[in-house]
Amino acid sequence: MPTRSFSQVANKPSTLEKQELRIKIRRSLASTDRDLRRDWSSLLCDKLITWISLNEGIGTIATYASVETEADLSALHLSLLGQYRFAYPLVSGSDLSFHMVQHPCELRHGRFNIPEPVPEIHPPVSPQEIDLCLCPGVGFTLGGARLGRGKAYYDTTLPLLNGKAFRMGVAFDLQIRDDLPVEDHDISMTHIATPSGIRPTPEY
Repeated sequence: MPTRSFSQVANKPSTLEKQELRIKIRRSLASTDRDLRRDWSSLLCDKLITWISLNEGIGTIATYASVETEADLSALHLSLLGQYRFAYPLVSGSDLSFHMVQHPCELRHGRFNIPEPVPEIHPPVSPQEIDLCLCPGVGFTLGGARLGRGKAYYDTTLPLLNGKAFRMGVAFDLQIRDDLPVEDHDISMTHIATPSGIRPTPEY
């Protein structure tokens, strides 16, 4: 497996430009039917389960608990219980850490009302141990660009992954854009996963 770089080509976007895009994409998501998003999430999880099973060397998967209109990956963890180690993100101040969680039901609502691991119960996982990082985002391009929520938690943490780890952007197809503004600190994805399929990016 080749070592992967983290760079993206920056086009000096403004903060306002990014925020306007976030609003536009979130409105598109909010206008979709909840049952439809649930079906999309189910299909996406099926794609991920198949892809993971075909890629040897994956032992630890960093996933996330969905909020609002994000793709829900809970079925992924439930389907692969006991086969892989799953780690969930925890925000503390300006830092993002990952913690081992045996079952999604163990998560508790924390900052921003997001389900999170409990550090007293769930042991920390070094970023170097993560083989596949499933990254949420507001928008992505098939070239690997990611538009996050604007807090830069993942942009700070992703460079700490080992060079062979998969950085996979996870989203619905309507969140895929032809182009997104990126800055020097933005970290590109090696793969993009949507209900229609999982595609490698030029970073892979």
